[in-house]
Parts: sequence; C-alpha cells; structure tokens
Amino acid sequence: MAKCIYVRIALFGGTFDPVHYGHLRLAEEAREAAGLERVLFVPAHTSPFRQQEPISPPRHRIDMARLATADNPAFEVSDIEIQRGGVSYTVDTVATLRALYPDDELFLILGADALQGFMHWARPDAIAHECILLVGVRPHYDLQAALEHLPDAIRARVQPVPMTPLDISARDLRQRIRAGRSIRYLTPPNVIEYIQQHRLYLEP
Repeated sequence: MAKCIYVRIALFGGTFDPVHYGHLRLAEEAREAAGLERVLFVPAHTSPFRQQEPISPPRHRIDMARLATADNPAFEVSDIEIQRGGVSYTVDTVATLRALYPDDELFLILGADALQGFMHWARPDAIAHECILLVGVRPHYDLQAALEHLPDAIRARVQPVPMTPLDISARDLRQRIRAGRSIRYLTPPNVIEYIQQHRLYLEP
C-alpha cells in the first residue's frame, strides 16, 4: 500500500498594510521550526479588529505581499479572504483550507500579542482543533502567563517559535511615510518602490 504523503501548510493572516520584515522573518522562523512546506500569506479583506480604521485597498496589499514573498519558494499569497469579502474571520478561512487540503497538516502563524487576545477571536476552539498554533516568541516574553489564560485543549495546540527580536510594525511604517521619514531596511526595497509609485500612506 502506498504511503500517504501530506503537506504541512501554515496560514499567516493579517492586513499586511504594508507587509514588512517582521512579518517575513516570523513566517521564515515558523517555516523552519515546524518543517513547513508552504506558508500562505492571507491578506484580510477587513480585519475584525480594524473595522473602524482606514485600510489600503485590497489590490495594493495583495501586490505588496506578492512582491515581498516572491523570492521565497515556500511562501505564497492567497486572496481567499479578499475574494470572500466582508469581515475576514480566520475560522472561515481555516474551514476553506481544510476543505481544499483534507489530508494535509494545518498550522496558524501568529504573534505572541495575538495569542493574548486569541480567546476573543471567532470560534477559537474550532481554529485550534484544525491548526497547530505557531506562536512567535521574542526573548524575555512571558509565554507561560499568556498560556495560563487559555483552555487546556487550546494550550496543548500551541508550539512556541523563538523569534529574532525585530520591533517593526505596519503602523510605525505608515507614520514614518506620512512624516517623510525613511522606511529603508524595514521592508523589502520592491515594497518601498511600490509604496512610492502608488503614493500610499501619505494621508492619515
């Protein structure tokens, strides 16, 4: 009987407005730690946690993510949440991926700050049932304190990923651009060029 071959796939969601080296490094460290074959960057159509904030049009965020990930054969960008429209809930995306890849092992990449708020997500139990949670942990971060607030079933699905401490945020990049400051070495050069070409983030 032929041996079943499955693929280890991780979902990495967010607004990616814009994508930056912090995102890319977390994805790469998670890929290495969990032996992932594929990391799917999935830009949200509308984040449930940013519904009142202005956000760049989906086409720009998709294009920037594709530029940033083009040189890594394990990375790809999915427009699944953009195509679905509305508010993007991870549980819906996980259900779609499970239907597409019924025999593969699914993971979810998230930062430690996202783990702290994980129980406020839509159906966190269903997400953790389908996905191992790859949590990027910076040095000196108290992961145990965050884990204590999780139910046992979810806590058992958490796999810490030691992270290089890159303190970069998309919000900071947007503020720097509006202030006329450089974002060189914070995001890939082709993303910077795209931002300049399309005059993104010049207005609040």
